[in-house]
Amino acid sequence: MLLTFRSASVRYHSHCWRSSIHHASNNARHGRLAWKPATSIVHHYPKAKFDRPEDHTVKVWLPSRGLGEPYTYSPLPQDSSTIRLVELLPGQSGRIRCKIHHSNRTESSGPRTPYEALSYTWNTRGASEFIWCDDKVLPVSSNVYNALHRIRKTDTSKMLWVDAICIDQSCIQERNQQVGLMRFIYNRATQVVPWLGDASKYTRLAFDLINTIVSNTTCTNGDLRADPGAIWDNRAMANMGLPHFPSPQWQALAKLFERPYFQRVWVVQELAVASSAIARCGALTIPWDRIEYVARLLVSTGWIGSLKNVYGIKTRPAFVRTISNCRLSFHELQGGPGIPLSLLLCSGRRFQATDPRDKIIALMGLANNAGPDKSSSIVPDYSKSIVDLYRDITGHLITGERSLTLLSSVEDVQDRQIRELPSWVPDYSVWQRVSMLGLPIGQRTFSAAGETHASTRWSEGSPFLAVDGFHQDEVQSVSLESLKDRDFMRIVRQWLNMAEPLMSRGTISKDAFWRTLIGNNGGYMYPAPEQYGDHFASYLSIAALPKTDYLEALFIKQAGDSNEANPLLYQASLAYVAPNRKFFTTTKGFIGLGPRSMRPGDSVCIFSGGRVPFVLREDGDQHRLIGESYIHGLMEGQAIHNETKFREFLIR
Repeated sequence: MLLTFRSASVRYHSHCWRSSIHHASNNARHGRLAWKPATSIVHHYPKAKFDRPEDHTVKVWLPSRGLGEPYTYSPLPQDSSTIRLVELLPGQSGRIRCKIHHSNRTESSGPRTPYEALSYTWNTRGASEFIWCDDKVLPVSSNVYNALHRIRKTDTSKMLWVDAICIDQSCIQERNQQVGLMRFIYNRATQVVPWLGDASKYTRLAFDLINTIVSNTTCTNGDLRADPGAIWDNRAMANMGLPHFPSPQWQALAKLFERPYFQRVWVVQELAVASSAIARCGALTIPWDRIEYVARLLVSTGWIGSLKNVYGIKTRPAFVRTISNCRLSFHELQGGPGIPLSLLLCSGRRFQATDPRDKIIALMGLANNAGPDKSSSIVPDYSKSIVDLYRDITGHLITGERSLTLLSSVEDVQDRQIRELPSWVPDYSVWQRVSMLGLPIGQRTFSAAGETHASTRWSEGSPFLAVDGFHQDEVQSVSLESLKDRDFMRIVRQWLNMAEPLMSRGTISKDAFWRTLIGNNGGYMYPAPEQYGDHFASYLSIAALPKTDYLEALFIKQAGDSNEANPLLYQASLAYVAPNRKFFTTTKGFIGLGPRSMRPGDSVCIFSGGRVPFVLREDGDQHRLIGESYIHGLMEGQAIHNETKFREFLIR
C-alpha cells in the first residue's frame, strides 16, 4: 500500500513521491488506488534513506498482501550499454502485466529486439497506480498507466522502453548511466510514441484541422509567408481551404497546444532523435511531423499572436517549433560536430522539468555527438546540487566553447528563483521571459565586439568569471515600465516621449527609434526593410486611439492592398523583441532596450567576442551582470577601434 505523512525532519529517497496526507486503500482486481483522507501516519521502512531536515510531505510505497510482492530491480552491468525493455503483455481490461528484459543494445551479433519508446509527461503528483512486472507489483503514475492501457494490444505482446519502468529511479548511479543512453535509446527505437494524454472533446476536431492545414498549404518546413492578419480574412482562409477564424476548429487547435506534454524538456531530445514518431491522444493518433508542420506555420505567419489574443496566452506552438528546429539540426549535424550544448540550453529555457537539474541533463544527449560510444568532459550527474551543476556546466561551456552566448541567457534578477547562483550563471529552472538578442536567428547575427574572440577565465567550482572587455557608456535614464502583453501601444507612446528630446536635438533619428524597438529585425530580415518605417507610422496612428479601439483598428487597418503600410507587421516584430524589456538612454546619446532591473548609473560594456552589449553594475571591485541589451548604432562593431583597450571584468 501507499502511506503518506507530513514530516518536518526527514526526506524519503528510495520510493518517495510528494502528495497531500492520504491513506491508500487498494483495489487488487484493477491495480488501482482509492484515496481516502487519513490521520498522520509514520512508518519506519527499512529501505528508506533520509537527509536534511525539511518540511514537506512524503509518500511511501509499502508492500500490500492484497497486491503482492513489490518489484525489485536486478542491477544492470556497470559501464555498459545494457538497458531494460518492458514486454507489455496482451489484455483488454484488468491488471496491466509485463515482463522486464535486459538487452545490450551495442551487441553486433544476432538480431536486436525491436521496441517502441514512450515519450510522456511525468506526473508531479507521483505514483497512484500499480502494474505487475514479472508478477510483482510496481507503482507508476496515472499518466504512464493510462498510456500503457491505450497502447496494450489484445492478442500479442508489445516491446517498449519507458523510463519510469526501465530505470531504477531510486539509484542515482544508474540514473546517471542510463540518462547518458537516452539519445541512443530513442534513436534506435522503431517508433517513438508521444503520449499527449487522454483525449478531450476538442481532440478529434484539432487533429482534423491539422490534417486539413497540411493538405491545403504548401510551404518549406511550415514557414508559410502569409500576412499576420490573413487569419482574420474569411476570404483568404476560404482560398486556402481553411475554416474562418475564430471558430471551434481553431479553438480546438489552441486547446491541443495547451497540453503540458509540449512544454516538457525531455521531449526535445526524445523527438529530435526519433526516426519515426506517431503521437497518441487517448485512442486517436496522428503523425508527429504534422503537428510540427502546423506549429511552424502558426509561428512563421504570426497567426500564433491571434490565437493567443483570442484563446489565451497558454497556447504555445513555439515550443513545438523549437523541437522541430532541434530535430532538423540533429539530423543535419549528427555526422559532424553536433549541436553546441550552449545553444540547446538557450533554446530549451522555456521548457519545464520536475527536477530542475533536468533543464540541463535532458539536453546533454543532443550535444556534440554525445552518446554511449562518445566521451565528454561534461557528464550527467544527479549527485550534484542544482547550484553546483548550473554553475559548473555554464563555466565549462563559456570557457570551453569560447562563446558568451550563455551570458545572453541570464534572466532578469526579478525572475530568478535560485538566489545563490552567481549573476553570470542563468537560472535554467525558470522561464526566460525575453527573446535572446545574442542568439543568432535567421539573418540576424549581431557583432557588437566586431571580429574579436571571447577571452574568459574560470576555475572549477568558482563563483567568479573573468571576462575581457571595455566600458563603452553609462545608462542615463530608464523607462518606468517594461513592455507588457496587451498594453503595447500605451507603453510605446511613453517610450516615444522619452526619445523625443533626443530626436528634437538631432541626437537620434526617428528611424533609429523604430528600429530599436524591433531590434532592427523585420519579417525575418536584418536589417529591417525601410518599409517598416511606414508600418511604424501606421502603428503610431492607431496608438493615438483610445485603448479599447486598438485591437479592432489593427485588424481593420491591415485589410486591403498588401503593399500598404501594415501596423500588424510592425507589432509582430515588436512582440518578438521588446516584451519584458525597458527602453533606456545613455550619457553618450544612444538609445536601447535592456533588462527590467537596469537603472541609471549602470555600465554598458562590450566584451571581447560578444555579440551584444551587456549591462553591468559595480559591486566593490567586482561586477554583477544585469543582462544583455540592444543599443542602436553599437550592434555591428562600431565601438571597436585600433586603439580600443580591453581590461578584465571580474563578475560574480
